[in-house]
Amino acid sequence: MKCSKLQLLCCPNCQGALSPGDERSDGTLDDGELFCSHCERSFLIRNGIPHFISLQELEGLNRRFAQFYERFSRFEAIFDKLSFLSMGGERKARTEILRRLELSGGRVLEVSIGSGRNLPYLFESPKAGEIYGLDISAAQLTRCRKCVKTRRWPVDLFLGMAEALPFKTDSFDNVFHIGGINFFSEKKKAIDEMIRVARPGSKIVIADESERVAQLISRFLRLSRSNLGRKVDASVPVHLVPDAMEEVCADGIWKRHGQYHGYCLEFRKPA
Repeated sequence: MKCSKLQLLCCPNCQGALSPGDERSDGTLDDGELFCSHCERSFLIRNGIPHFISLQELEGLNRRFAQFYERFSRFEAIFDKLSFLSMGGERKARTEILRRLELSGGRVLEVSIGSGRNLPYLFESPKAGEIYGLDISAAQLTRCRKCVKTRRWPVDLFLGMAEALPFKTDSFDNVFHIGGINFFSEKKKAIDEMIRVARPGSKIVIADESERVAQLISRFLRLSRSNLGRKVDASVPVHLVPDAMEEVCADGIWKRHGQYHGYCLEFRKPA
């Protein structure tokens, strides 16, 4: 990570400013730590990726899925290709959402970037700009980093939670999330955080499986055990979008056999 990127970062706990430890002569921080002088917390940097969480700190569904992806990440590419095959293929399924972004060469934040499956389609646009990706799984980010380094894409990666983003307010021209919010521990906090870090006037795009598909996944993975016995709420989270947001729209995506297997929620932060 380049030290110049520090201007976008803040402590995810108190939003205080972060200062680096040892900086390399080329202005990068591949290893070391970031320190918050306000709450006095420090965060490790490993292989250029700041770690704003640890597995031990996570609770509920967040902890369950972070553990799941530590094992599952190596199979994600095959699973995605098979899952989207009957919906016209992975390209069609992902670009159906990504085309809703308003790319203008600015900063783009993908919340839950995973192993970077959306990156090839993002960088097909000459207006992709700088990409920042955050995920809860260290294993997923390790795979993503390998892909980014091989293709020399301008992508910075961060280990953290959607509910406590380590970025300053009004930092990104586009904020989007594809897959995962159905099973976030605190969806309302995650949406509020995406809004906070988006610049005024920018669009926020959130997509995931339909409620029917999500409930099938929930039963298959027995997620109620990690949710204190409560049924997982996989409804379209349009009711969690603050009233102040503009151009709120939710529609179906990933149509197969006459049914939509996903939804896309988009809205605009007031200018």
